[in-house]
Amino acid sequence: MRKLNEAVLQVGDIILTTTTDVVSKGIRKVTKSDISHALVYVESHSVIDATGDGVHSRNTQRLYWEDACAVHVLRLIEELSAPQTRSIVNYVRGKIGTRYSKTEAARSVIGGKRHPNRRQFCSRLVSQAYASAGINLVESPDYCTPEQLKSSPRLRAVHDAVQNIDNEEIKIWQGIHDTPQSMRDATNALLSGARIKNAEIENISDIDHHLQMTPSDDLYFSDLYERSGYLNVWVAEYEKNRWQYDLKAMIDAPLTNESKRQYCENLLGDDEEGLVRFEVNRAGYTLLVEEFPLETFHLLKTLYKKLVEMHVKRRQTAAQWLSHQYSTELTAKNSAVLFTPHTSEWFTALAAWNPQQAAHTRSILQESKNHYVCSVCGDEPTRDYRLVGPGIPHGAICTLRLCNDCWRIRASMYGESLALLT
Repeated sequence: MRKLNEAVLQVGDIILTTTTDVVSKGIRKVTKSDISHALVYVESHSVIDATGDGVHSRNTQRLYWEDACAVHVLRLIEELSAPQTRSIVNYVRGKIGTRYSKTEAARSVIGGKRHPNRRQFCSRLVSQAYASAGINLVESPDYCTPEQLKSSPRLRAVHDAVQNIDNEEIKIWQGIHDTPQSMRDATNALLSGARIKNAEIENISDIDHHLQMTPSDDLYFSDLYERSGYLNVWVAEYEKNRWQYDLKAMIDAPLTNESKRQYCENLLGDDEEGLVRFEVNRAGYTLLVEEFPLETFHLLKTLYKKLVEMHVKRRQTAAQWLSHQYSTELTAKNSAVLFTPHTSEWFTALAAWNPQQAAHTRSILQESKNHYVCSVCGDEPTRDYRLVGPGIPHGAICTLRLCNDCWRIRASMYGESLALLT
């Protein structure tokens, strides 16, 4: 059996695979290919793909292929920029829960009438994600096959991206709680209930939009979030995977030291990607609660606050284990001083890095005679934020004070990840 080699993977890598089942054999025969499925690597130990179950994330430590099955890992020849990587990852994450379409998948092979809908299939998800970053891998991002992705002249093979795995390690992971599977079940239950109210809902963002348009459905959706189990997936994650949150439990966990080391190093080396996702969602629902004081949005704000706390604890435990096991001192990657916006220290640092922005903000504060206005437009009310995630220039001042409108503009138009400064 084989699995992916996390040591060489990069966010945005495309994984093309197959299985020995009848459906995969049929796809390979029709497309004249050795592969039948496509996935995107989105962070340490995590991929997202579209299957009959919909669009969901999966743990790479639980993805195994028989030796006879082809597995290819491809990467953009010219390398992805940080903004392009964010765009690809944000696109596929935004499609979580979207339903699968066999009909649309078939049309990518047999042709015929083509008017793409919002549903997904594996190669469409991958090609559309790259198209969202301005990268066209195939002639038609809406209709393509895994084989066409494999043949794209813009991609190159990643060497040593697959490694062998023994049956003992497989058994160990089978005995560990599969949080992504619990999340898939809860998400599908949530969206099934949501579609009773609105058949056009495909993903979580659609629920947010529906509630903004129809706030009278708040009670239905707040109850649905509770009943689906969506709000409590983290509870089982914590109970079943306690080793990720406690140093002694990690030391005693029945995994090899190499597996633990790989897990810890990947978690600490992911540019805080997981933390960014939770913090940005927390910030987004904090704004929604103010504009739409609905119970559903309040529940989600509370959920993401908890997820931020848990991810921080996971990172702390990983650092402690590496330090304990290898007697090393770990320092945070890209550690930056987070100056409070509009203080004298903040202006001094900003003037050294971006004098034009410093002068612009100074003029706004002088005109308004108020230090608590937005750094960009001078409006109120505001909150303090920090820019997070990969691609932040070295020496950049990562904090600023923003009104709700400027936060939305920077998050949506420029793809910035802005978390609350706490």
